[in-house]
Amino acid sequence: MLSPNTILRERYRIIHQLGHGGMGAVYQAMDENLSCVVAVKETFATSEAQRRAFRREAELLANLTHSNLPRVMDHFTHGDGQFLVMQFVPGHDLAELLELREQPFAVAKVVEWADQLLDALEELHSSIPPIIHRDIKPANLKVTPKGKILLLDFGLAKGTAGQMSTADVDSRGKSIYGYTPNYAPLEQMRGGGTDPRSDLYSLAATMWTLLTGQIPPDALSRVAEKEDGNPDPLRPAHEINPQVPVPFSNLLKQAMSLNRNQRQATASEFRNGLRDVRQAEFERATLPLPRPNALESTSLPPSAPIERTIKAPESASQGSPASPHVPTMWVGSPPIVPSWERGATSSTATSLAEEGAHQRKGRKPAALIAGGVLILGIAIGLFAWRPWAREQANGPTTPNHQVGAAEPGNPKAPTGMVYVAGGEFLMGRDGKDGGDEYERPAHKVTVKPFFMDTNEVTRQQYQEFVNKTGHAAPAKWMNKHFPAGTGQLPVTDVTWDDANAYAKWAGKRLPTEEEWEFAARGTDGRRYPWGNDWQRGSANADDASKSLADVGSYQGASPYGVMDMVGNAWEWTATKLVAYPGGQLPNAMPGDLRVIRGGSYTESKDEATTSYRRGYPARGNYDYANTGFRCAKELTSASQ
Repeated sequence: MLSPNTILRERYRIIHQLGHGGMGAVYQAMDENLSCVVAVKETFATSEAQRRAFRREAELLANLTHSNLPRVMDHFTHGDGQFLVMQFVPGHDLAELLELREQPFAVAKVVEWADQLLDALEELHSSIPPIIHRDIKPANLKVTPKGKILLLDFGLAKGTAGQMSTADVDSRGKSIYGYTPNYAPLEQMRGGGTDPRSDLYSLAATMWTLLTGQIPPDALSRVAEKEDGNPDPLRPAHEINPQVPVPFSNLLKQAMSLNRNQRQATASEFRNGLRDVRQAEFERATLPLPRPNALESTSLPPSAPIERTIKAPESASQGSPASPHVPTMWVGSPPIVPSWERGATSSTATSLAEEGAHQRKGRKPAALIAGGVLILGIAIGLFAWRPWAREQANGPTTPNHQVGAAEPGNPKAPTGMVYVAGGEFLMGRDGKDGGDEYERPAHKVTVKPFFMDTNEVTRQQYQEFVNKTGHAAPAKWMNKHFPAGTGQLPVTDVTWDDANAYAKWAGKRLPTEEEWEFAARGTDGRRYPWGNDWQRGSANADDASKSLADVGSYQGASPYGVMDMVGNAWEWTATKLVAYPGGQLPNAMPGDLRVIRGGSYTESKDEATTSYRRGYPARGNYDYANTGFRCAKELTSASQ
């Protein structure tokens, strides 16, 4: 075991141990050359076969680039030990989260994780030679505070089609590396060859555990029961957790077949089946509603509207921004979503009566349809003339449509900022629209007018702050200065405290998350700042680039002319992470979690949206490489 402050290779300083087992230990360490936190894995190899497994793991990981797989940075021998330096992944593994929970995970979350992991497995299995992980289980899956799930620990991975060599098994034909029996397929437990279908079994067994809260029976026990004439002891997931749709349960059962020939052939086939089930569930959930006279018998209670208003922090000079004062807010009932999207213990069921009333409200009165030609002509003319009317019917009309920024009578914004006219909007996104538990339920919020930075704070701007105040520079800067030629990139590697200190120095403050979302999407509920459909090139996300870009490089402006509100860098807000009214968050990391918004260049178009939110530790030894910020400012009496 390594002690804290031990230096490896004159570069990696051990901070503390993260965990250990029979095969090795993992440490959190500081890379003194790059000034970043890394994970260092030490192997307790005592045989040539185990040392060979370590080298194989390093070689396999060195060529992986998938966002749901870890990134290897270095590997070396030090004394009698062998070490692998990897990307440090903050968060909890699923085995830890299972122990913290008193109930199974929401089906929607498990489906989301399964989709991400199957995409990663498809890349592993299609590599040349194919890579078989062979040890997928809850303890090897880590969920980051930003919502991604990563498949870790490739110590048992094979860089061939998965056939064991005679050096890999003992005299009884059993793997010398060990595995977790409850998640291993029959062919692996018997010492036979493994292939992509072996990983599908382990992934399905893991998903079964997350959905049921139970450990699946191991494959050898299942065979023994069947040979004795008893039924398979593996119960379908939907029999244990009624929230699990039967088609999804059947997919898991197929993938956990004892005979690999009866499983899905590839990760792609499994993922396509999963997506078909999800689409079918959404279509079922959005069937026409019952007629009004049938609504009275529903067991879903209507939600009583609550009123409140979001008030911004009064002054940046009063210290760290507090959570917004909330004397009023209207919370409507969330839309109808499939039971598996609500989660096992959801208490936010939709009022069918209210939803039906909402649909009836949208119908055109018969009198209007039967109106005179002249009135109809005037209405059509007004509709064609007024941009906001077209937006209400068809969505936003133009990416750069600014609401009130240059209209007569509006306050003049300070240099580098825009005026954001306050108002009421629908915050968040419900399950039927693709929102996850962080975004649900959608609810109405009112914000007061404010100013917002047009762009994310740049390295050049932050440099001035560092120079004039003596505040610590980001860890990766050399001699307290950003790398030459990168001054217009958004500043990152800043904690919440760093961002808050800059905002106060600049006479501004961090925006609340309500203000951030309002500035990003306006009053028409657009999914992206420019509209409801993803537009390639409008934001630095969804593989638009492989790195940060100069601020303002992408032209997908928000309704108020704010740039880069999705993609490029995550952005700190003043708000502490809490569930929305009537919602429920999954288990989060301990400590002071602040809401971050917008995603970074590494996010997909499903995550780089105006409503996507996550909580991240305000301070500590965490990866802030893709996290920056922008500022907001109060309207003063002079500006009004």
